[in-house]
Amino acid sequence: MVRRHWWMISGLLVLGLSVSLGWTDSASSAPQTPDHIDDFVGRHDFHPAFDKLGRGVSNALFGWLEIPATMSERYEERNTGGSLLAGAAHGVVRGVVRTGVGVYEAVTFFLPYPKDFAPILPTLAYFDKERKGRPLPLE
Repeated sequence: MVRRHWWMISGLLVLGLSVSLGWTDSASSAPQTPDHIDDFVGRHDFHPAFDKLGRGVSNALFGWLEIPATMSERYEERNTGGSLLAGAAHGVVRGVVRTGVGVYEAVTFFLPYPKDFAPILPTLAYFDKERKGRPLPLE
């Protein structure tokens, strides 16, 4: 049994040795140096521009999620096969628009258009932080 678990025993020995010799505390007791990148971004207020970049990349990559979202919306309204087809067609159009807006926002993230880096499209309900009713399946 000792032969099978030698790696676990040796890991515990190394961990115990490092704690007793103070190897793990050396990084936390060192003086913290300021983060120059965060200071630069905060001083020049680039956060809205990087929010726009993140929103644009997200919309460009996940714009296709408009298709199942719109199909679900349409099917909940009428519960017919035609509503699924209409939702798919409408979802494709909305997905193309969202992907195009995402590419536009990702490419022009450094420009304050629209005013003050405001989003062009609302957030997809799938990514909305405030859930309406139902929790996610794995929560």
